Amino acid sequence: MEWRKLKNIIILILLLVNGFLLVLAASRWGEARQYARDALDGAAQVLEGSGIQVDPDAAVPADGLAPLTVERDLAWEAQMARALLGKDAQADNRGGGLYFYQGALGELSVRAGGELSAQLADSPAWRADSPERHAAGLLRRMGIGAEQTGAAEGDGETRVRFRQLWDGVPVFSCEVEFVYAGGSLRAVQGTLLPAGQAGTEEGRVLDLPTAMLRFLDGVTATGDVCSVIRSMEAGYRTSSQPLSGGVRLSAAWLVSTDTADYYLDAATGALTRISGQ
Repeated sequence: MEWRKLKNIIILILLLVNGFLLVLAASRWGEARQYARDALDGAAQVLEGSGIQVDPDAAVPADGLAPLTVERDLAWEAQMARALLGKDAQADNRGGGLYFYQGALGELSVRAGGELSAQLADSPAWRADSPERHAAGLLRRMGIGAEQTGAAEGDGETRVRFRQLWDGVPVFSCEVEFVYAGGSLRAVQGTLLPAGQAGTEEGRVLDLPTAMLRFLDGVTATGDVCSVIRSMEAGYRTSSQPLSGGVRLSAAWLVSTDTADYYLDAATGALTRISGQ
């Protein structure tokens, strides 16, 4: 047999094998997806049997949200201080993890866990026709990804709130509020983490069906009552690490119901009712 014919036969066999493997992989992927959907629908039926209505499509998986460790970044804090206080902002280490920054446009204090508070001078530099756009622009100058979560007016002030995003994922514990009065920015307060590299830890998260059942167990154990789960938003919660001064980000769901909101730990299934509700 000529080599050219033999080569064509080999190529044909390889194409047939690859095609078979592709069909097999697609079939298994389809079966796995259907199994996951059946499990999700089954969990929703269990909740409905306990009087809690839930739309499985309103729940966001937490897959891929591995625990992270974010170390304090003084260079980033200095950048944030210059964005708020001007290029002449100077830092003063007050001890105990507290840094105090002062500049021509005001003063800023930042703690190790990212808690910050700024009081700004009455200056034309802080004039803003649109508080929402102005605050969003300041966050971009700080290198922070964020989404607006609210705006309110009262007592001559406009308060605009933003929640930090880490690679597009919400960090529930990191919100910052910009306070405007008389058309000018006067104060900034909240919690922000340095927008930089984070150390990734090993960890697994619960799948959605298991998380929904853990939620049911949690509300039953506490005696809370709800009739509708409106959404399950996947994101991060923070906890301080006092020895290193860093912050740990752990995956969690923000579960919104018709009576209260909860945090559901995506690793342990522990349920925490958000205070004030």
